[in-house]
Amino acid sequence: MASSLLFTALSFPGYPIGSLLSTPLVARFERKFLLIGSIVALGLSGLAFSVSGSDLLIVVFGFLTTMISNVFSNVFHIYQAEIFPTALRATAVGWTYSLSRISSGALPFVLLPVLDEHGATPMFIAVAVVLAIIATAVAVLGPRTTRRSLAEINPV
Repeated sequence: MASSLLFTALSFPGYPIGSLLSTPLVARFERKFLLIGSIVALGLSGLAFSVSGSDLLIVVFGFLTTMISNVFSNVFHIYQAEIFPTALRATAVGWTYSLSRISSGALPFVLLPVLDEHGATPMFIAVAVVLAIIATAVAVLGPRTTRRSLAEINPV
């Protein structure tokens, strides 16, 4: 128990560092591709975390997973605000945020039984599959937004 708390404590600085890192990344790179990259990196770091065989690797990949998840979150929130036309933006962003909170609340009821019955790696594989679907959807359906006006992104 004590080592789990220590590992968690050592992983949590990834959150503010991820936020700090996301600021220059969002300004420099196309947000669509940054979003896809952070989704892929999040899936890979989670998988690496699940197979880590040493305390050091658990902490390193735990830190990377938290850091990347915050980069993803920041990029996602910016990107979703950019892809909706002005008249719909508040409602659309509100709905997407609400759905993300509902799914976050439901995920433990889905993932914890997988973790309990099959272990960490199958659980992270399931998460990685969902992340791959999301990355593919953004790649296929998502517009480029960086350095484009709202009228160019969504001419509705």
